[in-house]
Amino acid sequence: MKYARRFAALAVCAGIFGAVAAAGCGGGTIPMAKVKGEVKFDGKPIEKGTIAFLPSDGKGPTAGGDITNGQFSVLVPPGPKRIEIHSSKVVGQRKAFDTPDSPMMDIAEELIPPAYNVQSTLTHNVEMPDTTINLDLKPAAPNVKP
Repeated sequence: MKYARRFAALAVCAGIFGAVAAAGCGGGTIPMAKVKGEVKFDGKPIEKGTIAFLPSDGKGPTAGGDITNGQFSVLVPPGPKRIEIHSSKVVGQRKAFDTPDSPMMDIAEELIPPAYNVQSTLTHNVEMPDTTINLDLKPAAPNVKP
């Protein structure tokens, strides 16, 4: 008899958990705006890199994608965003581990100043349904807003 009560209690808990999970996951999709544009560094298109859109208030989802030949096109939740741009080049190689048979790994160097990525000062308000952002980043990065 005590096993039947435990099973019934487990079934009730599982049912409640399932109902709460379904309510939390159901139907609530985040609207996304298509954001496209061009990113240049010192007047030249960035060959390969990434662009990230982070909520300016630090709350909510982030989005991003690749930059190829200076162009990008990504889906981003609308609202005020902080933008980070990264592009790197391989400057050498080193052993992945300190063993004789260790594979080699690339050593990369960031080409974009920190004011455009880890300490980004770039901001933009993403609006529905489409937003175009064109950036020409300078080597001596001032406090700029596109």
